[in-house]
Amino acid sequence: MSAGPLVASGIGILLLVATAYVLVGGTLATTEVVVEAQSNLVMYQEARMRTAIAVQNTTTVDNETLSVDVKNTGSEPIVDIPLIDVYIDIGNAPVYVPYKKEGVNYWNDTKIDPDHIHPGELDPGETLTLSITHEKDAKPIWVQVVTPNGVPSSVYV
Repeated sequence: MSAGPLVASGIGILLLVATAYVLVGGTLATTEVVVEAQSNLVMYQEARMRTAIAVQNTTTVDNETLSVDVKNTGSEPIVDIPLIDVYIDIGNAPVYVPYKKEGVNYWNDTKIDPDHIHPGELDPGETLTLSITHEKDAKPIWVQVVTPNGVPSSVYV
């Protein structure tokens, strides 16, 4: 009996074991990534459920500035104030208003009241005052504020 078929069978078994190892390793790595993504999604959804805001007051300061008071009525702090999205409707369609841009149609955060705990963050119960600069003599009829995790609040001016 020759050793050729025995060596070929041994090599074939080793290749099958190596292939199975690669497949199982890839499957385990993929499963780990999917589980991590699902747990992150649940964490973000839970934070979104605890987030709530309410536009409390709007005041026209002059012909090109609108002051908006936004209260955090939820139980989740809003940490990234510059990531808040603001939209205004000047009559045609809603317009996105970016944060701290020069020219027209931009907004700034003027103050957080009271801001004793976590300065610079909008904690539950605190009110953020936004100053929205728009086109001169335009009359905003609607404003919407959206938190970084997608929770909106809107009001007619």
